Amino acid sequence: MNGHLSDEQWAAAVLNENDEAVAKHLADCATCRGEVRFFLAAMGTAHVQSRQAVDRPEGFWRQQREGINARLEARDFTHPWRRWIWVTATMVLILLATTLLSRNNTPPAQAAAQPDPDDALLLSVQQSIRSDLPQALRPAALLTAEIDRAQAARRNP
Repeated sequence: MNGHLSDEQWAAAVLNENDEAVAKHLADCATCRGEVRFFLAAMGTAHVQSRQAVDRPEGFWRQQREGINARLEARDFTHPWRRWIWVTATMVLILLATTLLSRNNTPPAQAAAQPDPDDALLLSVQQSIRSDLPQALRPAALLTAEIDRAQAARRNP
């Protein structure tokens, strides 16, 4: 056998399985034999200690139950509404934060629209047409009236 025991061979040695190669190696190798004995002794000690921790007299377990019950009774269950106060306060804070954040995200008011120079020219033409209108310009007056109506409809939907 090369070197020392593999993990599977260690398991076989610890579980006391009949594996001839493992038994032969343990018979020949003092190092592995010592490590297996040390491991088994440590496991035996751990087993004994865990049994001692579990095997307690009934008085010990009664004392444990009484201590737990005393701590439960000492807890302050007279004010179950305290939890609701915290929930309400949290919800109010969330609502307030949401409101403040939504106010900061509103787009700025648009600047007053500058009058279009073409509109200003049309208005001046319109004023000159309405004053003492010659016969030849009456179709243009009708056109300007239509333009005025369209603009008024656009401004006041």
